[in-house]
Amino acid sequence: MASSSSNPPLPSDIIFKILTQTSLRTVDTCKAVNKEWRDLTYESSFMPQFCARSKNISGYFVQSLVKHRLDDVSEVFAEFVSMDGCSGNNTTTPFRLPIDDEQVKPRRSYDFRMKIVASSMQGFLCCVRTLRYNDRYYICKPTTKQWFKLPNPKTRYSTVKVALIVLRSIPLHFKIIRLSSPSILYHHSGKKLGLHCYCSEVFDSERWEWRQGKDLLFPRELYFDWFPPVVNANGLIYFKLNQRDNQDHKVMALNYNGEEIFPRFSLPKPPFDEYQGYYPFNQLVEYKGKLGFTHLSPKGMKLWIFENRNHHWELKTEVDTEAVKAVTSFPIPKGFFNEHIALLLDSYEAIFYDLQDKSINKVKLNKCHDVQEIFPFRSDLEPVDLRMPTANTISTTKSLYRPSYTSFTLLLLILLCGILWFSHA
Repeated sequence: MASSSSNPPLPSDIIFKILTQTSLRTVDTCKAVNKEWRDLTYESSFMPQFCARSKNISGYFVQSLVKHRLDDVSEVFAEFVSMDGCSGNNTTTPFRLPIDDEQVKPRRSYDFRMKIVASSMQGFLCCVRTLRYNDRYYICKPTTKQWFKLPNPKTRYSTVKVALIVLRSIPLHFKIIRLSSPSILYHHSGKKLGLHCYCSEVFDSERWEWRQGKDLLFPRELYFDWFPPVVNANGLIYFKLNQRDNQDHKVMALNYNGEEIFPRFSLPKPPFDEYQGYYPFNQLVEYKGKLGFTHLSPKGMKLWIFENRNHHWELKTEVDTEAVKAVTSFPIPKGFFNEHIALLLDSYEAIFYDLQDKSINKVKLNKCHDVQEIFPFRSDLEPVDLRMPTANTISTTKSLYRPSYTSFTLLLLILLCGILWFSHA
């Protein structure tokens, strides 16, 4: 915004107050206006005031998998956690995952009830129910208890990673990137290339169908980090790749069409004497719209930021977690709620740690003990249309079933004519 003597810029406290009374879409748009406005939205006090005044929520869905010993069935537990003032006015979590469309009880260890596989910062989740080897996908808005079943992917391989990208909220336009593994080696001219293959599929809500993309080829020593979710930052989707010898982990970046746009790059190089040359409890995170990387350090936790322009990592901060260790046994860093508040987890609690005043906000976990997956989430409470286009549904249904009824009717007429002819002969 250009400033002049006749039109001076608004004071930052006025801008701050205005932003706390807008919508999620407006806040995200204002972040692109200038650096000052963007930094205001990442201040520690912004999100609690924004949620209180605009009736939005901001936090994380945490998820754990529990396997029952008696019937050998795995059950998924998910719940929403947030700081005080950021989870709405309800004392209990007002969200739920989609209800099963078929009341069939899982009977095998590979059968799962509904589980979260991807989240967005616009209020939507991608959920999957696996039953008898089939993955059934849903798009849902848990704050309004809305969900809609999506078509099944074309490939029947094992799902490895899923990413959800919301391009527009009204009318809703989203994409789902699904990576799956056929668990086979590629062959060429009778020789093994020694590469693992992952199939890429993209679901576009405007076309309402899955489109198969290019296969992703990996060296044998690289594999996806299983539990951490993908990170959506800088307009790209980032995946963490582990290496079997724990020496050179990689990061893969895909665009919203599921295509790699530049070569895979390494994580920051740890000092030789720091934890024997590797990072414990590390994962990719989103930090102020950029790709971040957090891990344990001798003092507590470190945060690195990846600069896309120069393609290198910069050490942003090292957080002293001695105050957190005084109230919990083993806090594990999981990300940053905003610029100055870190999220840590132990077996039974989520901990929001303010880096400025060293204050601690603990949230007890009800069912999700030993959390395995965590999904950042923001949402408003406004209902939205999740359905596929009605015109496409009607036209597709008619084109599929009309020929079969016509053929069946003609066949009956021919049989009746034949019976009448033989009876009069």
